[in-house]
Amino acid sequence: MKKMNKVLLSAFTLIMLFSIISSSMVVAVGPPDQVIPVAGDTHTAQLEANVRTRFQFRARTNLTFQANVNMNLNMQCEAMRIGEKDFIIEIEAENDLQMNMTCTEEQAELGLLKGNTYQIRNRNRLRYQEGFCVSIECNGTCTQARLRIRATNQNRLGTFAYYDEGNGQWVSVPTTIEDGYLTAETDHFSIWTILIPDYTGLIIGISIGAVLAVGAIVLVIYFKRRK
Repeated sequence: MKKMNKVLLSAFTLIMLFSIISSSMVVAVGPPDQVIPVAGDTHTAQLEANVRTRFQFRARTNLTFQANVNMNLNMQCEAMRIGEKDFIIEIEAENDLQMNMTCTEEQAELGLLKGNTYQIRNRNRLRYQEGFCVSIECNGTCTQARLRIRATNQNRLGTFAYYDEGNGQWVSVPTTIEDGYLTAETDHFSIWTILIPDYTGLIIGISIGAVLAVGAIVLVIYFKRRK
């Protein structure tokens, strides 16, 4: 009887967990409350609290916002260069916010050019190839924000990273894939992008090591035959 009760309790727990996960996923992937097409590269809007709003710049670049407070929003987005991207920002704040957001393909003044590699704090080398950089300025207190960008075959190994102006470095932050989006959490705004692990050096090192190993084997065989 005790074994049967344990089995029933375990089954009930699994059902409850599945229900919670399923319900949270439905909320996360739900459509925006309103979709606003933007024909140009700039747009100003006033967003109401808890209203999920997507702006479609030139029918190419999607920027979606959701906050628990009212927001005055100024946006600049060079959609013709950025192309088809799907970026989401979810914000929790104490008071209403004034936000300025600029989305560009590159940031030449920071050396953020497509194809460039960077040595970050943990000594890993990362490459910039996403073609999406977002600069966020906010007047107000943000307690937490979630940044999300649609995962693709090209960026799914990437991480969100912000530019540390004090040290002049890019700093990567923990990034997961949730509901098809690369997702990271932060408590501050600055310049953010996606950086991809650069395996070029590793591949070259492995290749050189393989060549040296083959060469050593050939020399051993050669000297053995001479004996």
